[in-house]
Amino acid sequence: MHKFIFPLLIFISTCGFGQNTFEPNTSIQTKKSIVVKDTSKVKKKYALNPKTSSLLSAFIPGAGQIYNRKYWKAPIVWGGAIGLYLTYDFYNSQHSFYNQILIYKDRYTSDEYIIPFAEKYGSEFTNLSAEDISKLSKGEVQLLNDAAKNRKQQVIIGASAFYLFQIVDATVDAHFSQFDVSEDLSLKISPASFLNAPFAQGVRLSFSF
Repeated sequence: MHKFIFPLLIFISTCGFGQNTFEPNTSIQTKKSIVVKDTSKVKKKYALNPKTSSLLSAFIPGAGQIYNRKYWKAPIVWGGAIGLYLTYDFYNSQHSFYNQILIYKDRYTSDEYIIPFAEKYGSEFTNLSAEDISKLSKGEVQLLNDAAKNRKQQVIIGASAFYLFQIVDATVDAHFSQFDVSEDLSLKISPASFLNAPFAQGVRLSFSF
């Protein structure tokens, strides 16, 4: 009987030692799985409100782009607005210049008012001298006046389109910011089976994002 008791004690102690040495490995694997699944450090996106972005762009062009954190777009909006304003100011002044000459030609038969006026302002809008401008017929001056007016109207239309475009741009950027796209964009290829045709086999392509 004593011969069986001693080997039995050795076997029990060996099993106990094996259990003690296996427990640390289990705890290590558990810790590793917790670290992998930890999402507390995931960076959250800056939430944008499309309505707020639209209103800011409507009241102050470029403000919606700044609100969306698209800072590089704001100088483009401001530069375009300044360029359109300067263009409009030029054609508006040109239209006023030729319109005033038409008034002089209607009211006076002589060039005593046209030449001084053309000498003072004419160099800004035409290469013609004051004497050449005074010799233009009323119909020729009317054509120049209409051309300046048409260009001024085209600039107004372009400025309106640009104004609406920058509002739409800010609104669309704010809408797109709400889409959460993962950094893991991958293509997975796996075999596919069909329930209706058990003997048919295929390939399944799936995108994960």
